[in-house]
Amino acid sequence: MGGGIDQHVVVVAGVGPGLGTAVVCLLASEGATVVAVARRPEAIAPIVEYGRPKGWKVIPRTADVRDPSEAERLVRATIDELGRIDALSLNVGRWIPGETLLHRMTPEEWSDGLRENLDAVYRVGRLVLPAMVERRHGSIVFVSAATAVRYAGSASYCAAKGGLADLVPKLARDYRAWDVRFNAVLPGSMSHDTHGFEPPTADRAIPLSDRTDTSPWEVARAIRYLVSDESRWVTGSLVTVDGGASTGAPGP
Repeated sequence: MGGGIDQHVVVVAGVGPGLGTAVVCLLASEGATVVAVARRPEAIAPIVEYGRPKGWKVIPRTADVRDPSEAERLVRATIDELGRIDALSLNVGRWIPGETLLHRMTPEEWSDGLRENLDAVYRVGRLVLPAMVERRHGSIVFVSAATAVRYAGSASYCAAKGGLADLVPKLARDYRAWDVRFNAVLPGSMSHDTHGFEPPTADRAIPLSDRTDTSPWEVARAIRYLVSDESRWVTGSLVTVDGGASTGAPGP
């Protein structure tokens, strides 16, 4: 228990296989009250069942946070029930398949990239920020993507994920006076397999290599740090979690 997140209320939006599951499990295992948000209840139910005998405090919520009314219902219910939101981890977003060249993209492919990867930032952020500003306390973490991942995607995917990276220092500057922090993680090509719900112990080194996918647990550890009080002096930061692949250096 501890690590600066026990007793914290953390909303994790975008729970599904991979990163969202890892973030919920890691935070709950360290004592946080986690409001786990997914579009489908079956994405959260196994986590709740697994964590119940362990004493994990995972509150399942079903909502599409891109929808204004559903986002508002989620935030209002959380504050009414728990009294506050200390941190928000926005894992909402997805890879946009299809044409990568801008002049060949359809209007739908362009709009999908922005809607799927950017809309939730506005829909949820504008709702949780007033209470954080009033309390003068809060941490919001976005999930962007490492440079190589952004460049490999479509133009709309790159624009959206790059927009998140640019938005972090802007919002960190705008809300610094109220002690509300903004940071982002930039994962490399990421696996969606957590191999269960139990957070693995960090008792051994993992070889730094770009020949294996980034584990969602490694990205979740970075998010755990950024939503915790351990990072209380960290805001406006972009944390790349890709084993050094973005540096272009050879692996060991």
